[in-house]
Amino acid sequence: MKNNHLMGRKALDKNSIIQDGVVCPCTPPWNPKVSMITGLSIVPILILALAILPAAGLLVLIIWLLAFVIFVYPLRYLICARCPYYGMDCSSKAGQLVTRMFKKQEGKSMVLGLWLDVVFFAFLFAYPLPYIRKVKGVLWTMAWCSAYLVAFLTTTRFGCSACPFTFCPIGKGGRAFWGLFEMQLRKNTERNSKPSAARSGQQ
Repeated sequence: MKNNHLMGRKALDKNSIIQDGVVCPCTPPWNPKVSMITGLSIVPILILALAILPAAGLLVLIIWLLAFVIFVYPLRYLICARCPYYGMDCSSKAGQLVTRMFKKQEGKSMVLGLWLDVVFFAFLFAYPLPYIRKVKGVLWTMAWCSAYLVAFLTTTRFGCSACPFTFCPIGKGGRAFWGLFEMQLRKNTERNSKPSAARSGQQ
């Protein structure tokens, strides 16, 4: 729902706030357990990186770790410190941890940070792939891809599904993916139910 009010100002409804032109509820729409679930999905990625990338060379490991540090720390200034759910239970543990990193940035846009979030997440996934395939083979490559797929599915299913930030690129992608998935699931259910209905009519 778009609105032309300034970011960070209360909307007409006392229970809502405006961020990047979108009216959001003041209370986080996520279950408190969601941040733990989405946070845990990052752990296998870090474990695999530390297990695999040293074999690819010290430079590869350093570049990946540097990008990971930027992803989990400075980018939180552009996203979490500007979020109306700063310091609250949100879709990520960073919502609470950011209070130890940065002061709240009132009235500032999150859009650039969210796009950079996607860019760095994609880089962290794609950059090591050729090296993993070369030094570890197909099975480790599949494990790497699976870890990122699980992180994407977990974040979009539990986090993006309830998120009011319609301007978030990962949210748009996640909602589109799950929308197609659920539509295909309904089609398959309807297709399977027709033969059952036909058999029941013949009896």
